[in-house]
Amino acid sequence: MKSVGGLFDQVCARENLLSAMDRAARGKMDRPGVTRFVANAGSELSALEYDLRSGGYEPSGYDQFRVMDPKPRRISCAPFRDRVVQHAVCSVIGPVIERRFIYDSFACREGKGTHRAVLRALEFARRFGYFCKLDVKRFFDSVDHGILLGLLGRLFREQKLLDLLTRIVCHPFPGQNSGKGLPIGNLTSQWFANFYLDGADHFILDDRGVPGFIRYMDDMLLFADNKAALWGYCDALTEWLTRERALSIKAEARLFAPCSEGIPYLGLRVFPGILRFKQRRYHRMERQARHREQQFTEGVISEAKMVDYVRAVCADAVFLGVRPGIGR
Repeated sequence: MKSVGGLFDQVCARENLLSAMDRAARGKMDRPGVTRFVANAGSELSALEYDLRSGGYEPSGYDQFRVMDPKPRRISCAPFRDRVVQHAVCSVIGPVIERRFIYDSFACREGKGTHRAVLRALEFARRFGYFCKLDVKRFFDSVDHGILLGLLGRLFREQKLLDLLTRIVCHPFPGQNSGKGLPIGNLTSQWFANFYLDGADHFILDDRGVPGFIRYMDDMLLFADNKAALWGYCDALTEWLTRERALSIKAEARLFAPCSEGIPYLGLRVFPGILRFKQRRYHRMERQARHREQQFTEGVISEAKMVDYVRAVCADAVFLGVRPGIGR
């Protein structure tokens, strides 16, 4: 892994901080904290640049809330000033990390969202006879800080940049286990988490030569025509994750089956010739549609917002080519 230098000044550059502020504020200008920061951008960014360059920057505390869609998650929301820093950092280190990723690593990458991951799974389902689905147990909560910082230290050589990344990684959040965990909600967490599993991608593809592999964050699919070989690939990857990343696979979620039976992936069931919504996702969409309709009827959201929601739902189905009906 070749290390890279000369990036810390790019992170702290005024132009980068200004661009980071604009990205962090997009769609959030109705929030008081964002409005105040943007209104005083000159002084706020000057102070932020000084803190970063002098080494005095320290992240602030998180606000937390829970979401239940599709499963319970604890979201940590950083203050706007810290989100500006995260955007500034990711805009500089992101392209360096991106160069490490394999083609079939999805999530938090431009042009590599859920749609592309599902269509890639469909392609592999048509090419191979069997699949194995693996899911890491409590992935974000289990990321080991020491391992992650060691990986970042091999990639980035500037001590000032590494010190900043250490502050971000090790900044505590409610519910965290000592020395482990990335807060869901941070932009940096998405990049760090994806990078944390990049070694697993190269291990199973380059070292073990699995015929087909897809990873969407910690949801992994392996494909092969030989059942015994596929079991071997899955066991090898599971052992590597435990040994090299201190992670464990959800035993109850490990699934091995013919592709013809359908692959449950990212809210759909992927068959070699068709995509169908999983029952849970279908009913969730129904609930969301009823909720939006009620909001529109009560005047909570405008007609334009309602139209945008309907277009988004239709775009999902049209893009993926999902046929009517519910998958198993």
